[in-house]
Amino acid sequence: MTILARLKTETRAAHDRIETAMDLDRRIASREAYRDLLIRFYGFHKAWEEEAAGQAPDRGFFERRRKTQHLVKDLEALGLKSEDIIRLPQCRPLMPLLGSEAVLGSMYVVEGSTLGGTIIAREVERRLGFTAETGCAYFRSYGRDIAAMWRSFGAVLLEASSPKVDDLIVESAQKTFTVMHDWLCETP
Repeated sequence: MTILARLKTETRAAHDRIETAMDLDRRIASREAYRDLLIRFYGFHKAWEEEAAGQAPDRGFFERRRKTQHLVKDLEALGLKSEDIIRLPQCRPLMPLLGSEAVLGSMYVVEGSTLGGTIIAREVERRLGFTAETGCAYFRSYGRDIAAMWRSFGAVLLEASSPKVDDLIVESAQKTFTVMHDWLCETP
């Protein structure tokens, strides 16, 4: 079983748990609810990116996948000022990301949520009228390159995979799902 297949199998329950708990219908029912959802995503990504950046296996590969700038653009489009955004709460403490393999396991969750974001983006556009330019850049962060970005991530993950590190990769993904669930589904 490849590491990608193993991750999909061994994180399925955590994935389903967060998807159910998110209550997306409620979170995109109004402009205010949607803004609050983006604030939670910002708090997660801002903290996660700061933690993961120093341990990422390839700096350029990691930098192209940052989401915080998209969230800032969306939050500004929804009326927040830069000084308000930098004071938003962040997801702390994160689980420690000790080494590049742990970062790759954690990135599996973040990159997977980017894939799911395309579905959310369509709903946000349909319900609220936001596009990538007017408040939905985060959920459309890779635009037409979504499939290529996922494939390139999968290739890096497969290259890093070995019996020696695969348990750490899976454990990191599972912990990331837990942290993301707790942060996104907590009432601020």
